[in-house]
Amino acid sequence: MNTPHSPDATILATPAGDESGAQARNDQRVASLLLSRYNLRQLVRLYAAFDGDLLLPIVLGEVGLYNVGGLGLDDQALAALRCHGEQDFEKLPLRPCNAFSISSSTGIPRETVRRKVSHLIQLGWIARDVKGGLTITAKAINICLEPFDQENLADFLSTADRIRAVQSDTGS
Repeated sequence: MNTPHSPDATILATPAGDESGAQARNDQRVASLLLSRYNLRQLVRLYAAFDGDLLLPIVLGEVGLYNVGGLGLDDQALAALRCHGEQDFEKLPLRPCNAFSISSSTGIPRETVRRKVSHLIQLGWIARDVKGGLTITAKAINICLEPFDQENLADFLSTADRIRAVQSDTGS
């Protein structure tokens, strides 16, 4: 719901009889603002977690998502992703990728991807197989992503609840 003190309290000038459309647009703007605030907090968390290098989480995330993309999202695959410990993680049939595919999917120049991959390999967060394929490691999941994901998940769910509240206040 818009309040006089909220940044989205501006009421759009609309023709008579179009109040529901104006309210829907206002609700959409509030939802957009809430989502933008969440995204900014997420970027700040990434900036801190990756020592100011925002390309590292992009490359790491793209590698990880590509790796698990071949597992599908059925119950069995989701159960496998919930593994606890490095031995369980090592058994997952991850689909390796390469710097070219990461560059193609992100728009980051291939040489930059190669430098970031080298850094991630040094950190132990990405492994390179004998054919040059890249896979995310259990270390990346256990040390870097899991605690970070818990904080992010709480923030995301809180933001989603606030957006739902805005939508339900007006019946949008």
